[in-house]
Amino acid sequence: MKNNWIKTVATINREKYTVPDGWDTREQVAESLECSPDRVSDILKHGIQSGQIERQDFPVWDDNRRLTTRVVCYRINSKPTPEKPAFIQSCEQERVLRALKRNANLSDNAIAKNCRTKIGIVKQLRAQL
Repeated sequence: MKNNWIKTVATINREKYTVPDGWDTREQVAESLECSPDRVSDILKHGIQSGQIERQDFPVWDDNRRLTTRVVCYRINSKPTPEKPAFIQSCEQERVLRALKRNANLSDNAIAKNCRTKIGIVKQLRAQL
């Protein structure tokens, strides 16, 4: 009796390379949102940036091509994103204020990039000056 190695390898890889429980593929999310899969990332962009939605790529076994392909998956983040402690926020604000005083002619975007912070914080602190 001959062994069917292709079938055996495909079965092993199909079990190993799957989407974990709790994650939905881009196509599943598109079906739920009633839109095309190409628009899913645009629709979920703000949720991903705020940390309420997670996005991750997983390798999934493709039987026809006999290799793994990357599949984009999403899930709702069950853990709320923790806020920064007050002393870290104050240090960050002090750093931005010093940069604003040194380089008042730079744009908010440039200062945010130099201080490694968000543009909203720079705009808020510039308005206070």
